[in-house]
Amino acid sequence: MKPCLSIISHYYCRQKIIISHNCMMNTTIKKEFDDFEKHHKNIYNIYFHILCGFIFMTFLFLLSKNYSNLLLGLYSLLLLFTIDNIIITFIIFVILFIMIYVFKKYDISFYNKFIIFFIFYFLSSLSHYLTGEPTILNVNNITIYSIAINTLYFIPFTIFCLQKNIS
Repeated sequence: MKPCLSIISHYYCRQKIIISHNCMMNTTIKKEFDDFEKHHKNIYNIYFHILCGFIFMTFLFLLSKNYSNLLLGLYSLLLLFTIDNIIITFIIFVILFIMIYVFKKYDISFYNKFIIFFIFYFLSSLSHYLTGEPTILNVNNITIYSIAINTLYFIPFTIFCLQKNIS
């Protein structure tokens, strides 16, 4: 095994990236990821989350009409510096950039962009009910901060869960 230079301290093992439990990312983000990971074991739920995550993040960026690319760049830097995984950050950046580019070609109203964002944001929770997994955000533990973290880190957290389930 070759160690990788990363704050997340992941290791290459059999050509797959495995995130170790002793990662050194921001402790608050690490705590949120640990909570997220407990509620995301079903592979179908994870795939559905990835699909919903890319769609709702695309439309979240598109809500800022002229600044979507700038916000995508800032978002990518945030991910790079807080999870310190250039591969996952690059994959997320490229997919979101392409999706933003494609959807910018259509004249979608602000209202419709918001509705699409809203639907796909909450649609990911529906998959928990369909797969029988408990949801991470419930009325007892919801805060503005936890919503912000789980929105901004939804895609990378889901990808990390996918990596752990595949390996």
